[in-house]
Amino acid sequence: MVENFEHIRSAISTAEDQQQLARLRQWVEQERSRLEPLLCSRKGDGFIRECHGDLHLGNLTLIDGAVTLFDCIEFNPELRWIDVISEVAFLIMDLQERGYAQFANRFLNGYLQHSGDYAGIGVLPYYLVYRAAVRAKVAVLRAQQAAPASPVLRHARREYHEYARLAERYTEPRQAALLITSGLSGSGKSTLARQLCEQHGMIQLRSDLERKRLAGLTALDSSRSALGSGIYTPDQTQHTYGRLAELAAAVVGAGYSAIVDATFLQRRQRAMFRELAEDRGVPFAILDCQAPEAELRRRIRLRRAAGADASEATLQVLDSQLAGREKLDRDETALAIRVDTTAPQDFAVLQGELRQRALIGSG
Repeated sequence: MVENFEHIRSAISTAEDQQQLARLRQWVEQERSRLEPLLCSRKGDGFIRECHGDLHLGNLTLIDGAVTLFDCIEFNPELRWIDVISEVAFLIMDLQERGYAQFANRFLNGYLQHSGDYAGIGVLPYYLVYRAAVRAKVAVLRAQQAAPASPVLRHARREYHEYARLAERYTEPRQAALLITSGLSGSGKSTLARQLCEQHGMIQLRSDLERKRLAGLTALDSSRSALGSGIYTPDQTQHTYGRLAELAAAVVGAGYSAIVDATFLQRRQRAMFRELAEDRGVPFAILDCQAPEAELRRRIRLRRAAGADASEATLQVLDSQLAGREKLDRDETALAIRVDTTAPQDFAVLQGELRQRALIGSG
């Protein structure tokens, strides 16, 4: 990181650019000191690995319909033996710089849900700044090689300023929020959470995934558990919600907003996350997902037939939920936003309500 700044400093001339670079370098040095324990623990936990090392969109292509990586860094092991989050950050940064923020958010959530590496959120902004600085350095090197007053020179300078501004934007404080879903199986909780995460850069924490991860299963593995047994006993459910609370605390502690995607049919479960938000000083809301019972049953049947989702809910599970759920009380209702997931127009209304409550940004 320091080498990047040294290369850039020697190639830029205006006082404004030098001051911006000095701010970035100061931020990086402060973050490096603050993150030292986490960076060391990630090495100890095996997250420093031999990676591609240069994972931006210029080194990705489609071959026979599959995303394929090429041109990895072979000449310098130090540039490819990195934190996996540094690799992830490069692609996120490149997507965002090119105007594909929703794809960047989808990729980040996909990586986190696949790997369970939510601790990596804590170092993500650090590596986003690094990756933007890498591209800024490439731009100034290109500018140095270009002919005076050439289109190549003008493009390289413009590109440098775009990456430098992006790097500085990553250093700005973020306002985190904590949202939970509440609703019966098939009520559209996961679909709604995924939409919000893609559009607003939130992190989706799915109970179905984390329950299976705790049991050593992958998302699509069948637990072969009957209702109330196996991984669905009361103790396992309590353990799952406890794990979700740990992850949510890590996410909001890193300055990102989290949506905890679970049924939350019991008041004590909802209270746990309300108290977490209060302890962390972040806004809180309940997304109360609703759909007619006939539609719930239809969705569950379709999902079971497709076999492509982590949820193992059956119609028997739905019947049990209908009999045992605890509806929102008066205090919870004041914190809730009701969403009819059968009405597409409700999504726009929901976003307006979230902005009004400072749960998402105004952009």
